[in-house]
Amino acid sequence: MRTQQRAPNVVLNSFLDMMTCMLGVIIMIVLLTGLDASRLQVLIPTPMEHVTGKKPIFIECRNNELFLLPLTQLRKLANDELKKITESAQGQGNEALQRMVKASVEYEAYRVDFAYVLTGQFAIEPIPTARGYKLVDIRYETTSNWFGRIIGGLDKSKEMLSFVVRDDSFEVFKYARALAGIHNIDVSYELLDASQPIKFGLGGTRSLAQ
Repeated sequence: MRTQQRAPNVVLNSFLDMMTCMLGVIIMIVLLTGLDASRLQVLIPTPMEHVTGKKPIFIECRNNELFLLPLTQLRKLANDELKKITESAQGQGNEALQRMVKASVEYEAYRVDFAYVLTGQFAIEPIPTARGYKLVDIRYETTSNWFGRIIGGLDKSKEMLSFVVRDDSFEVFKYARALAGIHNIDVSYELLDASQPIKFGLGGTRSLAQ
């Protein structure tokens, strides 16, 4: 009588542990890749600028208040500070980098973040304690009011309003856009997370929707 031979038992515990570890690593890579992609910003010229050839006047909507971005003044202060850093470093690259990290210039409700200069970007951050303009009722907004003066002072044939809208300020943006529409002013906008700096390309461009 022949006896049946049993196949040898194969222990897969080590193999399963290895596969579990590999799966965990793959999941971490996918998550990190997703986070990096969410932070990536592509800076391109405003579409409406190319169509109309109009100069954008940037206004930030933050804390349900309006802030005019003083780009000209901030750029001048930043360029002056960079010139001082370059001269004081006397050609020492590491010294210039250290001074740049510590550098800070402010104007009105904003400060320049010099860390982004190394990436070819001009970035500004809001000063948290700064207060903006509350636009509550567009029916009573006249040229004697803050936003009314901006609206009234625009050259509609050459200028447009470009809004940077924080995720806590959709309400004030709707009021401001409605008032601009009443006065036949072209508008573009971009939605921005509350923690992100406002970044411009080397040519001063941003990616704004119409």
